[in-house]
Amino acid sequence: MKNAIRRMLPKKIRQLMSMSYRQQWYEIRSSLWVLPAIYIMLAAVLSVVAYWAEFGLQPAFNSLPVFSTEYSLAQTMYSTMLSGVLTLNAFTFNSILVVLTSFSGQFTPRVLFNFIADRKTQHSIGIFNLCFFFLLFVFFFLDSSMSEYVIFPISGVVVTSISVINFILFINHATRWMQVSSITTSMKEESQLRILNTLVYDLEPYRPDDPNRVFREKTNGEAHVVASERTGFLQVVDFGKLIREARKDGIVIQMERRVGDFVMEGITLFKYWKTDSSADMPINEQKFRQFLYLGHSKTEVQDLEFGIRKLTEIAIKSIGNDEPMTAQDAIYQLTDLLFSISKVTKFTPYLTDEDETLRLIMLDEEFSFYVYSAFSHIASYSENDPVVTNSLLEALVILSKALNTKDKNCCWHYGKVIARGFTGQFKYDYDQVKFVNNIEALAENSEDKEPFQSFVRDFIDRGVIQEKHIPARQYKD
Repeated sequence: MKNAIRRMLPKKIRQLMSMSYRQQWYEIRSSLWVLPAIYIMLAAVLSVVAYWAEFGLQPAFNSLPVFSTEYSLAQTMYSTMLSGVLTLNAFTFNSILVVLTSFSGQFTPRVLFNFIADRKTQHSIGIFNLCFFFLLFVFFFLDSSMSEYVIFPISGVVVTSISVINFILFINHATRWMQVSSITTSMKEESQLRILNTLVYDLEPYRPDDPNRVFREKTNGEAHVVASERTGFLQVVDFGKLIREARKDGIVIQMERRVGDFVMEGITLFKYWKTDSSADMPINEQKFRQFLYLGHSKTEVQDLEFGIRKLTEIAIKSIGNDEPMTAQDAIYQLTDLLFSISKVTKFTPYLTDEDETLRLIMLDEEFSFYVYSAFSHIASYSENDPVVTNSLLEALVILSKALNTKDKNCCWHYGKVIARGFTGQFKYDYDQVKFVNNIEALAENSEDKEPFQSFVRDFIDRGVIQEKHIPARQYKD
C-alpha cells in the first residue's frame, strides 16, 4: 500500500523522499519555488485578515471618511495595481535573466544557479508574489453590494508601495551581486558552509585523535563486495548511520569510491569484512547500500572538490576572456577556501565508533589533493600568462605562510610545478623579480632540501629570467 501511494506521487516528490535529510535541505534551499510559495500563503492569510477588518470592523471606520472609497473606484484601483505589479515583476526578472544568461556564458553556468539560490533573490521574488497575490485575492473579495471601502484601498496602496520599494532594492541587490568579486565571494562562502557541514559535522566526530592507536577487531575471511545497483554520481554518504550499523553488525567497511565519483551499475561501492563477533551472522547489504545516495549530477552537499572547481572554472574562463584581474580574484578566493579546509580536518581515512573501534576506511585523501584540484587546471591554461602565473605563485606563498608545517611542502611542490610549466616570456623586469621572490618565499616556507639556487638556475638557462634579478647572496658559495 505504501509503495503504491509513493508511485502516485510526482516524480520530484519521489526524488526528494529518496534523498538524505542533508540532500533534501540542499534541494529545497536551492529551489526557486519554496520560499515564494510561503510568501503566497502569507498573502492569502493577509488578504483574509484584510477581509475580516473591512467587513467585520466596518462600523469603527465610519469616522474616517477621508480614507473611504467607492466600489467602482476601488475596483479600478485594484485592477490598475494588479496589472502594474505584474508588469513590473515580469519586466524585472526578464531583464535579470537575460543579463545572467550572458554572465553564465562568460564565466560559468553555475552563476545563474547561485543567483537563484541566493536568499535575498528568493525573498525579493517572494515579496513580489506576496504583493501580486494579495491584490488578486482582495480584488475577488470586492463586493458591489458595499458602497464604500476603507481597509481594501489603504492596504492595496501599501502593498503596491512595498512592491515598488522591493523593485528598487532588488535591482540594487542584482547589480551588486553580479559584480565578479561578489560572485566569487558568494561561491566561496557557500563552499565554506558546505565544508563546515561536511567535515565538522559529518566526519570529524568519527575521526580518531591518533590513527595509530585505533583498535582494530580481527577480521575473518575475504572481503565481501557490495556493488552499485544504478548509475550516477555518488552525492552523499551518511557516515553516521554507516558507522552505527557497522558497529551493530560487527563489520569493518572500506569505501571504494569518493563522494563525487561517477559510478555505473555493477561497480564496487564498498567492501566489508566480518569480525569474530559477526562471523556467523547474515549481513543485510541492502541496508548499507541505502546509506549511499546516487544522483544524476554532482552536488556540493559533501563534495568539497566540486565547490573548488566552481571557482576554478571562473578563473579559467577569465583567462580566456583576457580578464587577468578576475582570474586573480578567483585565485585568492580559492586560497581562502583551501585554508578553510586545512583548519577543520585531520585528513585521516579511518573513522571509528564511540568505542574508538575502526568501522570505516575511506579512500586516502591529503590536503595536496585539494591544492591540485584548485590550481592545476588554472596553471595549464595560464602557462603563457606571466600575470596569472605570478598570481598562482603568490597565492601559494600566502597559503604556505598560513598553513601548519606538515602542509607547507605541498605548496612548494606545486609552486615548482607551476613555475616549470610556465612557457612564456617576462617582458617587464618587475614580473621577473616577482616571479623569483615568490619562488624564494615558497622555498623558505618549506622543508624541501632541493637547492633553491639550482632550481632558479634552470630558468636562467632557459632565458625565462635574467641573472641580474637574482640576489647575489643566493649564489654565494
